[in-house]
Amino acid sequence: MIRDMDLIRAIVLAIRKHEARPSACEVQQLIGDVDDGVFAYHIELLTQSAMVSGIDTGPRKDRYGKANMALTWAGQEFADNIVNDEVWTSARKTLDDAELKSASFEVWSQIAVAKITERWAGVSNR
Repeated sequence: MIRDMDLIRAIVLAIRKHEARPSACEVQQLIGDVDDGVFAYHIELLTQSAMVSGIDTGPRKDRYGKANMALTWAGQEFADNIVNDEVWTSARKTLDDAELKSASFEVWSQIAVAKITERWAGVSNR
């Protein structure tokens, strides 16, 4: 299965926006129509990357086995960098233009930071 960075972004921002610590099922409901298997894979990736924490509940309480989900420090940093739609779209276009849509997470993060820096430089020069 291929990692979908748009889905990663949607999950991270849904957890960030939630008022409490949601279960994986609640996060899936927030982001809408996503295949269960694809969603589960991306939750697993976010947990493995230590961007998201959660309590393992097994399939009895949540079909994805995750509850009480929260962003870690790294997850918050990533969310802060990709929350702006213009920054995200610009980063995605940069990677698409370079034919690097499947670039590493670090590259995605660096491009987002570069786009934020460009925006900040434009604002500070006014």
